[in-house]
Amino acid sequence: MKRSILSVALLVLLLNASCSKTALAPDLTQSTETSTLFGARVSTGLVALPASTLPTAVKSYLDQNVSGYTLIRVEKMRQPGTTTYWGTKVTVLQNGVPVDYFFDTNGALTTRPAGPRGEIITRLTAAQLPASVSNYLNQTYAGYQLVVAESMQINGTAQEYRVQILSNNQRIDVHFDGTGTFRDAHGAPSNLETAHSVTYISRDNLSDAIKTTLNSTYSNYKYGWAEQHVHDGTTTYDVKLFNNGQPVVLHFDTSGAQVAPAGPGGPTGPGSTTAVAGPGSTTAVAGPKPAGPAGAPTPPAAADRQLILDAASLPSAITSYLQANFSGYIFLAADLHTPPTGTTGEYKVDLAVGQQLYKLKFSSSGELLKAEARR
Repeated sequence: MKRSILSVALLVLLLNASCSKTALAPDLTQSTETSTLFGARVSTGLVALPASTLPTAVKSYLDQNVSGYTLIRVEKMRQPGTTTYWGTKVTVLQNGVPVDYFFDTNGALTTRPAGPRGEIITRLTAAQLPASVSNYLNQTYAGYQLVVAESMQINGTAQEYRVQILSNNQRIDVHFDGTGTFRDAHGAPSNLETAHSVTYISRDNLSDAIKTTLNSTYSNYKYGWAEQHVHDGTTTYDVKLFNNGQPVVLHFDTSGAQVAPAGPGGPTGPGSTTAVAGPGSTTAVAGPKPAGPAGAPTPPAAADRQLILDAASLPSAITSYLQANFSGYIFLAADLHTPPTGTTGEYKVDLAVGQQLYKLKFSSSGELLKAEARR
């Protein structure tokens, strides 16, 4: 086991709302603060997940049918409200765009089950859009380029149409109701060529200004790890600390000054809190006070979670898997929790290999349930 960096981060599942039209048509994976369908970003410098994280039959299908893919996510999918798995969801990058494939328990390509309300999301071509939608787009955004269009149906009846276009080099999300009547529109974050990336940064490679802040204002905090984020061409640094067993995330710009979190989603560690300036605050600000007599109280840890700061506390089966599949990894943090529908605990693990960050989830017996290359 490589050296452990003391840290803490509560990890949560990220849900992607994408569905296939047919078993042979994969889906674009989209995730932004304004829409679960739109906002895919090109990832720069991404190191793929090891092919060994794929079931054998799934790997065989991808190798034979998906040219030049980069594997970024593998997840066993549960039947809603049960502990039964219906198959595996795989996300790959193709030409810089995330694409989802779904496989049954035998590794055969399949469609994604309907959502909890029975909703089916289907990707549409320009020709498949209702005339009212096409007419509105042509009249309002003359010369636009269609990026992606999807319909959401329940029991065979269209509930809404969601379209993303490129107009005057700006991405725009346009929403229509089930009859094709315009509902709302808003600019999507950035443009198609904009990258968002995240990489692991060792403490030694942080700027002197950041080190000075850590050594002065946060000298009583335990250091976790640091990440470099590039969002819409702007570089920032997230430094993860913990205080009294609770996570704190600091955000810095390239000059070493503390800033508000950049990009969608705020603090990058699910379950973490951004350092605050006063009691009760949850907003990142410059010059926050550390928790203590003059700072905000630290909330208690979730009752169903056990934070793991030492890699030696992981089950041997998980350790063996990491050593075999993520050579040279650095353990960052983990937590053990029991899902609502389960009876045994699951381990969620953050680790780095070089500058690439990964999130993994294992069963209590060491079976890999999810692996994701952070982008």
